[in-house]
Amino acid sequence: MKTELTISIIISFLFPNLSIAQGKMLTIEDVVLKQRTTLAPERLMQLQWITGTEVYSYVVKVNGKEKIIQTNAINQQSDTLFGIEDFQTLFQTLEIDVILPQRLPFITWLNVNEFQFFYNNAYYSMNIKSKNAYIITKLPKDAEDIHFENNTKRSAFTTNNNVFVYEKDTWLKVAENNAAQQISDGVINKDLMVTTDGNYALVNGKSVHRNEFGITKGLFWSNKGNKLAYYKMNESSVTDYELMKFDTKPGTFEKVKYPMAGGNSHLVKLFIKDFEKNRLYEVETKATPEQYLTNVSWSPQENLIYIAVVNRAQNEMRLNEYDGRSGTFIKTLFIEKDEKFVEPEHPMVFVKNDDSKFIWMSKRDGYNQLYLYAQNGKLIRQLTQNQYDVTELLGFDNNGKIAFYLAATNNGLDRQFFSVDLETGKNKLITLTSGVHSVSVSESGNFFLDTYSNIATPRKSILIDKNGAELNVMLNAVNPLNEFVKCEARIGAIAAADKKTILNYRIFYPANFDSSLKYPSLIYVYGGPHAQMITNSWLAGADMWLYHMAQQGYFVFTIDNRGSANRGKEFEQATFRNLGIMERLDQLEGISFLKANKYIDTTRMGIFGWSFGGFMTINMMSKTKEFKVGVAGGPVIDWSLYEIMYTERYMDKPLENLVGYKESTLTNYVKDLQGKLLIIHGTDDDVVLWQHSLTYVKKCIEEGVQLDYFVYPDHKHNVIGKDRVHLMKKVTDYFKLHL
Repeated sequence: MKTELTISIIISFLFPNLSIAQGKMLTIEDVVLKQRTTLAPERLMQLQWITGTEVYSYVVKVNGKEKIIQTNAINQQSDTLFGIEDFQTLFQTLEIDVILPQRLPFITWLNVNEFQFFYNNAYYSMNIKSKNAYIITKLPKDAEDIHFENNTKRSAFTTNNNVFVYEKDTWLKVAENNAAQQISDGVINKDLMVTTDGNYALVNGKSVHRNEFGITKGLFWSNKGNKLAYYKMNESSVTDYELMKFDTKPGTFEKVKYPMAGGNSHLVKLFIKDFEKNRLYEVETKATPEQYLTNVSWSPQENLIYIAVVNRAQNEMRLNEYDGRSGTFIKTLFIEKDEKFVEPEHPMVFVKNDDSKFIWMSKRDGYNQLYLYAQNGKLIRQLTQNQYDVTELLGFDNNGKIAFYLAATNNGLDRQFFSVDLETGKNKLITLTSGVHSVSVSESGNFFLDTYSNIATPRKSILIDKNGAELNVMLNAVNPLNEFVKCEARIGAIAAADKKTILNYRIFYPANFDSSLKYPSLIYVYGGPHAQMITNSWLAGADMWLYHMAQQGYFVFTIDNRGSANRGKEFEQATFRNLGIMERLDQLEGISFLKANKYIDTTRMGIFGWSFGGFMTINMMSKTKEFKVGVAGGPVIDWSLYEIMYTERYMDKPLENLVGYKESTLTNYVKDLQGKLLIIHGTDDDVVLWQHSLTYVKKCIEEGVQLDYFVYPDHKHNVIGKDRVHLMKKVTDYFKLHL
């Protein structure tokens, strides 16, 4: 009987085994509405370094009211600066007719005495010494994608797919001319506009390429704020897709652009607005729908701009340099190719105090590593050569000689903090405790704010030095579930289907566990790219609903199969052109490990997943006989109906991979469906279109196969708000009734 781990040790126990009489039971309302508020581990709000200093600040509550604390990292001296009452007085002094804030807005420090903040669509500046404040700029109510530039105090934003820029005092002129109202009414003051051609199919200043390749925005200020680069996306050739709206009589349809795998893609260009010369020009990228413009970055002196250009096949990336003063193409610094796919997700970062060098992140050598380059594209040295992925470059010391980064160590379970000497390439581990760390670097690079958790630590915030020594403990959060029934949790590892790759798993034991009894089990699955379900963090990375289900008497089990994130290129690319096959084999290894325990009732196994996890749920229920019950939310049914950028990276185009698409299309296996299945979908889903699950239902009807189906009208890919309580009750009740 395979009852013990053979590959890695069990990491920890989350809670001791206590009887049900010793605590309360979590409700669905608790786990949905409170898991990020009152049931989340306490945190230090707005913990940050003050620009140009070795002083940090954070927000605490004193007698129920928020106040900002400032602490000197060198001598640990702390001062209470001001609180929410000061903000309320500030607005009354400025005689601004707004609802007074009840919580402190997020602040950005300019120096030890001054900070800025955004509230009620306006940017403010405040001096805490003089207690003086003023409005920097006020934006229209319909402003979106807001990007404030601190050097020039310019604000860039979008409205109706056009780009606007307000200078520091533009809002005063706008108010005088009543232009703010004119903008809302569609009459545009062109002096404020960077673009005028925005419409349904021509989108300016927004994120492009369906937010792939690490793209999260469409506006890019240069380092000094004198230039603004922005995306212009032409979607006129992309398929229109209609989403039904139920709030009218009769119902209406809203068109969205949805580029399906193998179909027409959109055309993206990059433009630059030069404010000093009042010029607008296009970057010469040789724009084509067969390429992606990713990872835009400026040189420190604003004279150059860089784009990682990826071909549509996503097997080649060219890091191109362009003249930031004219948009002219200068040269390709280097090319990266891969027989499966490349996926740049991090723009180049210039070394502090040295504009002649930059750092690039790449998986070219098997794991995501740091490379030091000269500005001309010549590789100086590889900075990291680890058997784990670097996940984030955090900054430099004051001299620009040392860089700091986070990496996914311990088979991807931890996030540890490292330094690397740019001259020697010597790496040093700084954080000393196993867990998931989030670190902020001081101006000098001598001190670090480290907030971490692990399976036994809800959250801890500490000040550490370059050797990882604790200088100050600002927070050591108590277990927020102390009053509730406890369930044991473990993290461990087993072998994948290839018998050599290590797979991480997480398991919650039922409350009041008795090894002489048999228990039902619930498999929670995602399994797809760009996601990691299991980390050595609080609750081991689990949603609190999974803990709730353990309280209800279930073993709750999850495994991160090959294809998931933060385990290196080979691990991630193992599913290339065959989504659903390798993932299923690895999940079966996890199920075999679970079933080997005598206290598992192998006749009462359930499975639940959303999105890619919904695809995996139906996949597992169609191609195995392991499950009595399953719930699939927002499932992909046919990858040819999914978006180009994601699908073609992992599957190529449909005509290039006929076998892979056929084998992964779930309607082809409707007759093989085993167990009782509930499918859930939002009718307004613009990620995994409603058509996916409806196509599956239609095929079930044709084949005489029964299933249950539930929709959430007007909800997109995730059911949010108060309706999520309804959703999770629906899922819970389904398992309780049938499992």
